Amino acid sequence: MKGDRPTPSPGPGQVLVKLCASGVNPSDVKARAGVRGGSSALPFPFVIPHSDGAGFVAECGPGCSRISRGDRVWISNGQWRRAEGTAAQYIAIDENLVFILPDNISFSVGAALGIPALTACHATTGFEDIAGRTVLISGGAGTVGRLAVQFAKMAGAFVVASGHGPDDRARILNAGADAFVDYASLTFVADVLAETNGLLIDHAVEVEFGANAEHLADLVAERGTIVTYGSARVMRPDIPFYKLLFKGIRLEFVLVYLLTAKERAHAANRINRLLVEGRLDVPIHQVFPLKDCALAHELVESGKRSGAVVLDLESTI
Repeated sequence: MKGDRPTPSPGPGQVLVKLCASGVNPSDVKARAGVRGGSSALPFPFVIPHSDGAGFVAECGPGCSRISRGDRVWISNGQWRRAEGTAAQYIAIDENLVFILPDNISFSVGAALGIPALTACHATTGFEDIAGRTVLISGGAGTVGRLAVQFAKMAGAFVVASGHGPDDRARILNAGADAFVDYASLTFVADVLAETNGLLIDHAVEVEFGANAEHLADLVAERGTIVTYGSARVMRPDIPFYKLLFKGIRLEFVLVYLLTAKERAHAANRINRLLVEGRLDVPIHQVFPLKDCALAHELVESGKRSGAVVLDLESTI
């Protein structure tokens, strides 16, 4: 549904952002369908979708100190526990959810950062120093996984990433992974250990926890860490509790919307530093005009993409 809404006004600690681009994520598609977080209904009678976006600050509310009028910015948590997201010309949002967009980065790339880049960065670097450690990244050809490969590699880890087929292998290795393993292999555990010369995994980033819990219990080293942010294929996992317990493995569940201000800022600063240095590749699969928002959602639903899907909010074509 399209329509006009009043331009919001920034409250205390908020900024009003003139949006130039809006990112479309799987969680946005699930929220629209009423299936995010196990809910079966939309939480508000009228919703402007999407959590991620980019633009420039049009106005600052009382008490703002981090962000100034005219700043180019990228946004996270736009439509988290609130009705007004980023698929609009303007958004009023807490300045702690807004970050400076480097001058060398397009608004389209900025709109692709929030959920994928913050998840990938925090999952890889937010818990421990992984320099010189062995890291396993599940789904390394996906949007989050491919970014996680880059963050882990640039943090000094030896990176093994899983995917399926020659296209995934190329994407994963091009992102900088040291090794690719096929998640469909019947000898997956042995394949991973062959790539690490027998070393167990110190840190695992997992997109399909339920499907891979048994493998992780076998592969992760004593006192290692498993960070998971998804389990779509097996939504009620059987956990090999005693295998994990007797290795003292730490299991962390990451929901990007619930990062603390400190965690979010730490990840955003790392993301921006790598962007400024030209070291972070954020692939864009397709950019749609706002009027084709439904088509953008259908593309994300299809799973047939190799990068972010973005709305150009300035295009009328």
